[in-house]
Amino acid sequence: MREQLIRTRVVFAFVVIVMLLAGGGFAYKMAEFVLTMYRHDIEGFGAVAIATYLTGLVPIVCITLWAVLTGRFRDIEQPKYRMLELDREIDRGGELGEGAPDAA
Repeated sequence: MREQLIRTRVVFAFVVIVMLLAGGGFAYKMAEFVLTMYRHDIEGFGAVAIATYLTGLVPIVCITLWAVLTGRFRDIEQPKYRMLELDREIDRGGELGEGAPDAA
């Protein structure tokens, strides 16, 4: 149990560090784009880049937050084991186990 707590803390720290580095780079690039638009260096260059970044970023952040808040990342290994269990059951010629979706 203690090893799992340590592993969780290490993974969390790693995620925070990666997010800070990536977020810093993203913030720098966004500021650069805004300044490009403000100075009129390249007409429209910054607007397209910002729209492109936000179009990709906003849905990813929303989906990630939804998944974390609803507990989708609590047991990420379970679907793998469930798939293998269903595969073994099918290979034995038996019915699919309880909780499996019905074939339409």
